[in-house]
Formats: sequence, C-alpha cells, structure tokens
Amino acid sequence: MSLKQPFIRILAVLSVCVLVGAALGLTASMVMARQEYRATAELIGAAYNMAPSSEDTFMRALKAASTEHYASGDRILQQYNYSPGTFRSKNTYTMVGVGMLLMFIPGAAAYVLWFYRDKKRRSRLQGLTAYLEGINHGRDTLLMRREDEFSRLEDELYKTVTELRQTKENAIRERKSLADNLADISHQLKTPITSMSLMTELLSDTRMGEDAKYVDNLSRQLRRLETLVSSLLKLSRLDAGTLELKREPVNVYAMFLRAAEPLEDTLRQKHLQLVMASEEEVFFTGDLAWTAEALMNLIKNCSEHTPEGGRITLVYSQNPLYTEIIVEDTGEGFRKEELPHLFKRFYKGKNASKDSVGIGLAIAQSIIRQQNGSIRADNAPGGGARFTVKFYF
Repeated sequence: MSLKQPFIRILAVLSVCVLVGAALGLTASMVMARQEYRATAELIGAAYNMAPSSEDTFMRALKAASTEHYASGDRILQQYNYSPGTFRSKNTYTMVGVGMLLMFIPGAAAYVLWFYRDKKRRSRLQGLTAYLEGINHGRDTLLMRREDEFSRLEDELYKTVTELRQTKENAIRERKSLADNLADISHQLKTPITSMSLMTELLSDTRMGEDAKYVDNLSRQLRRLETLVSSLLKLSRLDAGTLELKREPVNVYAMFLRAAEPLEDTLRQKHLQLVMASEEEVFFTGDLAWTAEALMNLIKNCSEHTPEGGRITLVYSQNPLYTEIIVEDTGEGFRKEELPHLFKRFYKGKNASKDSVGIGLAIAQSIIRQQNGSIRADNAPGGGARFTVKFYF
C-alpha cells in the first residue's frame, strides 16, 4: 500500500465529517428558527387578543428588540415567576426527539456501511481460511484473486502454499527414490543371505565341536541380518508413503491372536504367560495385517525384557473418541532416561538383547500413526513396561 492511499482515506473521512456537521448544524438552525418563530407568534397573538389596538406597538417592539432590552425584560419575567426552565419544559421533548432523529440518520448510515464492510471482510477471511483448510486436507483448492485490503496477504499465502507444495512434492519424490533404492538393495541382499543360510545349514550337519559352534554363530548372525534387511524395507516403504494401508473394520481380539502367533515359540521358551482380554467384540478402522505387525513388535519388546515365568497382558477398551489398547509386562520397566528415545530408530536400551536391532518400536509407531493413531510408552503403576495405543475415530 502506497503512502498516498492513507492520505486519501483521511481526507475522505474529514470531508464526510465536515459535510455531516454542516448538515446537522443547518438542520438544527432551521429547527431553532422554527421554534423561535412559533414562540414569538404565540406571544404576539395572545397580546393582540387582549389589546387589538396595540398591534402596531407590538410590531415596533419586535423590530426594535435587541440585547440591551434583555435586562428589563428578564426583570419583568422573574417578577411574574418566569425562568428559562419554564420555556425549556415546553420544548424538551421536541428537541430531544429532533436530536435523536438527527443522530439516527448518520448513525444508521454508518452502521449500514460498517455492516457491509464487515460482512465483506468476514467473507473474504472465510474464503482465505477455506483455501488453507482445503490445502491442509489435500484438496486442490483454487484461490479466487481480487484487489482489496487483503490482496497482499492473499499474494503471500499463494506464494507460501505454492512453495510448500513444491517442497512437499520434491520430498515425496526423494523419499520414494530412497525407498526404491533401499528396496533394490534389500532384494539384492536377500539372494546372498539366502545362499549363505543354506550353506550354513549344510555345514551344521557335517561339523562337530568347535566348528559347529562357529557355524551356529554364523547362522544366528545371518538371521539377524535378514531381519534387519526386512525391517529396513518395511520402514522405507512406510517413510515413502508407498505402503497402502487398508481402511476396514478390524476386530481387536482377532488382531491380538494374529500378532501373538509368530511369537509362540519365544514365549514358550521363556515360560511367559500371555493374557489377552476378550470380554466383548471391539472394532476399529485400520489394516489388520499391518496393525498386527505393529502389535507383534510391542509384544516382542515386552518378551525380551520380561524374566522367565513372567506375564504379558493385552487389554482394550473403547469410547466415543477412540479405541485403546494397552500392552503391559511384569519386567523391570523403562529407565527414566530411556523414555524419550524408545521410538527412535536403532536405539537400544541398556537391557536390550544382543540380537535386537532397535527398529521394531520405530516400525510400530510409524504404522500406528499412519492409521490416525498414537502410541505412548511409560511404566505401569504396579511395575513393568506399558505401551498405550489409541486409534481415533
């Protein structure tokens, strides 16, 4: 906005004030003149009715009246108990009514002008807000350009949205390219890993003593490498947004069973008891397979930190806002300094197992968040670790 525009606005406001003031003054002058004429006519008419022969005297007195006659006239009026209040009471309602009418007209005009401008301004702001909301929800919303007081804001919004959209598209392309590269690398690694796994199986049948121990260690490291490659592939697909998660009703108890099935041997070896609540059928909207994958990582984490003979509990509940799933164990729980880092990739706590790669909780968090959910880790009141998952409607 140039410096000339505010000056023009101030000049316009002053001009309107002068015109309105002049109109009000002229109108007030006409009203006062009318009232004065009416009072003079009533006084002369009453005197004429009392003394018709004195008409000429009254008219000469009216023409000769001036400020120097005020003192004698005031003395006579006060002698007969007349005061300014006597005359004011006769004109009060009339003048109040006229004053209200005079102020109502410009007031109403100002209100109509303000209402129109406010409505136009609110409509403009609603349009800009709707544009931003559409962009935030991924809709291709058009911005209707116009020249007004919001034009500069509109231009800046358009530039910002355009730049953010381009940045987002570039980031998506880069993430997809990274995911594709990781997928290619993962597939390339799977072939030699599979070959080495087969060879270690063959060697384990022919080796004895110290050699068998080395072969067993090699097999364990190959399994760990295979798990890491598979986890990285999953995480890269989640990061790139190329993983299409289903949106369908998921039975929580059925998802519990699916998540626990791959861990049956691990739980049995440590004599861990898995307790799953099944009081009622509860559903949420999501992807059964991938949510079971996330929950399996939580159960696996609990199993690694729960001593033999311990217990892992899965419970769930539902309210009008979300479906809640709680996973608890009877282990030592989390250290206070570990809580802020638990869902970071490749983070391993002090009590983590040697074979852990520190990526399972990161995968679980990514899967849950992409389904309009949240996950939180803390320590249960009775001791042990606790994961709280919420899927919002």
